[in-house]
Amino acid sequence: MEIFLAIVYLLISLILGLLVTFSTTRLFIRAIRRKYNITPQNVSFAILLASVIFSVGYIISGVLEPAFKMIATVRMLEKNGTDVFFSVVKYGTIFGAVGFVVSFLVIFLGMYLFNFLNTEIEELEEISNNNIAVGILVGTIIIVITLFVKGSIIFFLENLIPYPEMPIRT
Repeated sequence: MEIFLAIVYLLISLILGLLVTFSTTRLFIRAIRRKYNITPQNVSFAILLASVIFSVGYIISGVLEPAFKMIATVRMLEKNGTDVFFSVVKYGTIFGAVGFVVSFLVIFLGMYLFNFLNTEIEELEEISNNNIAVGILVGTIIIVITLFVKGSIIFFLENLIPYPEMPIRT
């Protein structure tokens, strides 16, 4: 049974990775590239997009660990296979959605705050002009912010796991 569960975990990780990569690319292109009229050949935007994809993927990869802990906990609590399946789908959806939404919020908030604090240049305008140095700088800032917030997001999600109450012996 454990080898089956390991295969299921692998498939969940693979599917989630593909979905996150694809949806992040689509959402970011719609949010930024079209607003600033950035061409597909813009290297600076590609660097920024790669940083965003990495950051979202990094946060979501951290979400997998508490999600898998939750699956193990549900398997211990639930005896019916159908109940286990629906619990896994419910909590997996919650964890994935929270991780995805929070990662985008962190990225856009980080970009906005950096843009607000740095009054010398307009980062997205420079990226639309294919300023590679600015693309690298903003991409690096996004990655660094992601490195700092990942632990907090995982801690939040781990507190959503329905651990069984342990009887207290007196």
